[in-house]
Amino acid sequence: MANDMEVLKRAWELEHDSRDRRAPQYRSWEYYTVGASRRDIRRLLDEGMLIVAIKTSAITKYKLSPKGRDLVFAFSMEREFDKIPAASVLDAMELVVGFDDLKEAIALAVEVRRRVNFLLEGPPACAKSIMLEGVRSAVPDAYIAFGSRTSAAGLSEALFEHQPSVLLLDEADKMDNEVYSVLLGLMESGEILETKSRKMRGIKLNTMILAACNSSAKMPREFLSRFALHAQFPTYTRQEFIDVCRGFLAKAEGCPQDLAALIGQLIYDYGIGDVRKARGVWQLMTAPTESEVQRVVQLMLKYSSDHRRLKKPAKNRLPGI
Repeated sequence: MANDMEVLKRAWELEHDSRDRRAPQYRSWEYYTVGASRRDIRRLLDEGMLIVAIKTSAITKYKLSPKGRDLVFAFSMEREFDKIPAASVLDAMELVVGFDDLKEAIALAVEVRRRVNFLLEGPPACAKSIMLEGVRSAVPDAYIAFGSRTSAAGLSEALFEHQPSVLLLDEADKMDNEVYSVLLGLMESGEILETKSRKMRGIKLNTMILAACNSSAKMPREFLSRFALHAQFPTYTRQEFIDVCRGFLAKAEGCPQDLAALIGQLIYDYGIGDVRKARGVWQLMTAPTESEVQRVVQLMLKYSSDHRRLKKPAKNRLPGI
């Protein structure tokens, strides 16, 4: 069964489509053009939401009744009040250094409640999870699921219960194959169908998906094709890594920028790890001094699983946050 409000909204869009050269009073439509079944149409006629505009032996066309138009208008105004301003989403992602154009695209999609999907792919600690957490903090009805801990049944139940405007998927490359079957319907048409104890239920959602993964190599092609934007995060250069450490540690931890830059330099040059390791240096320090930075870095080098290789700075690039 189609969602009644979705049917009425599609009817409204058809009747107000400026590309239709006919006068507004002549813009009628057939049941299938709004994604409805004949049963849906009969119900909406009985409820007074629709009227028959044209009826012949070969075709029947419909229009919204005044009651139906008023309901769609009221629903649209309610959704306007529920909108999350793009600026609020951008503020929530301020810990992410760089990627301004990508952050803006995500924030605008959240604001207009557009059912558009984003996939963020890149090495560990390259800002993906922080973007997800930023959206989660800005959008009250967002729901986050972790691929390694999500089952198809669990995700379906969560979607029925929470009906989120944004579904956040972290570790999406660790999802079981059964989970993809749930997501494919949601991404294509917004529909979720579930059969439990020989009973079927369905719901149609206007849910945007923001997913993050380390690698999309093993993901189904039909799943990947449903993302409007598949952003692949590049590896940072040395200077970019230092800049990210400076910005992130200053904002997230209150670390002085000169010390944050020094931490970034040493983590990169010794090949110790990513920005999470840089954060670990600051958290292990007992005083905000350069000597403490050096002490903690040497401690990390001493107990590294590959400490013999890390006696001098590494030349390889490392992923940032």
